[in-house]
Amino acid sequence: MSATTPDVSSKAYRRYLYAVIVGVMMLNTVDRQVVSILVDPIRTDLGLDDAQMGWILGPSFTLIYAASVLPLARWADRGVRRNIIALGLSVWSVFTLSTAFVQGYVQLFLMRMGVGVGEASASPAIQSLVADTVPPEERAQGLSFISVGAVLGIAVGMAGGGWVNELWGWRVAFLIAGAPGLLMALVVRFTVREPARGQSEGRDATTERRGSLADDARYLLALPAMRWVIVAHAFALLYSSGKIAWEPSFIIRTYEMGTGAAGTWYFLTTPLPSVFGLWLGGWLCDRWITRDERAYVWVPALSLVASLPFMLLFLLWPEDHRIDLGGGLPLFPVAFLWSVASSILGGMHSAPFLSLVQGLARIRMRASAAAIFSLTGTGVGSALGPLVVGYLSRFFAEAYGDDSVRWGLVWLSLGFVLSAIACVFAARTVRDDLSRARAAQEADARTAA
Repeated sequence: MSATTPDVSSKAYRRYLYAVIVGVMMLNTVDRQVVSILVDPIRTDLGLDDAQMGWILGPSFTLIYAASVLPLARWADRGVRRNIIALGLSVWSVFTLSTAFVQGYVQLFLMRMGVGVGEASASPAIQSLVADTVPPEERAQGLSFISVGAVLGIAVGMAGGGWVNELWGWRVAFLIAGAPGLLMALVVRFTVREPARGQSEGRDATTERRGSLADDARYLLALPAMRWVIVAHAFALLYSSGKIAWEPSFIIRTYEMGTGAAGTWYFLTTPLPSVFGLWLGGWLCDRWITRDERAYVWVPALSLVASLPFMLLFLLWPEDHRIDLGGGLPLFPVAFLWSVASSILGGMHSAPFLSLVQGLARIRMRASAAAIFSLTGTGVGSALGPLVVGYLSRFFAEAYGDDSVRWGLVWLSLGFVLSAIACVFAARTVRDDLSRARAAQEADARTAA
């Protein structure tokens, strides 16, 4: 290691980095998802309908995110990733703060677009930074902290945003969501170390050839496993994004709760158990791949299929079936128990997918690979999921009234089935494609030497 290369090898530093990543991704997701718990008050205040809110929850953010993520990832493959993350944090925090002052649909749409520009900088740069910091044999667990932070952000956004709305209104919720990001930007800029490219594999990739974005895309998409895992990720996000965006409204309407109670129950039964599932998926994958590299897709396939029946039970279980917890506590809906099981299993796919993408990428294209992967997942799954549920809810409204969101989510759950099928196709070539990727990395190292 040269004198100018920061030491990122210690376990103590890696633990600190994980804590910072959790904080960054938590703020990333709070600012993105707090609007979900505020759908009904925003809709009432601004005079909108469910279809319009579907556009706010989905495309307003994801269209600009999709347009920004690739150029920002290319910058991360060439620039200082720590600084890019800090800048993005500042941008999306300012737009979140500004959302508190909107007066109509167009202004709200534009503010959500601004959040998308800022947040497009985070995940690809963080994935690349982690891949160059964490040894390959621990990479799935290391990358799982990205998703852990994101899920905790959902929890804080839903529960915190719900109670802030009840106490002070939805506009104050956006002020409180946006402010901490400006402080975290300083923490990232001045405490996170920038690792050398390839440092986690014991290689110096600073002199390796840097291909164009088109070259990187051709290389990655020539690998069948990469193509299938992109499809699997998109279908998984199609449902999970729709569920995240509309489940709070489903709870509010079905169980007749306020935003504070709905956000709290949502936190306890969906994001909180998902954190365990995210860690479990990374832990299981890191151990399974020592025997079979197909674990990168077998873990997601099995967990997605296992999650589906619990998910349907949660959505369809009679809402009047409740448990008396005693002590003057509110009656506990039985359906929420199924949500806990579904959330644990449904969260296990994320870390294996991220780890596989980093394994398939050449060292100098790690952020770009993460962006290409994210672009399709976000552009297809995250954009369409909330929008489809919004339109399905409007379609079912005449027949089912407030139950229309429930049936929109039921139909969208087919996304998990399609994701698992794509994983099965990826399993056919994943070992050969990882071998090809390792050979390409060795060829890059010989050329650079």
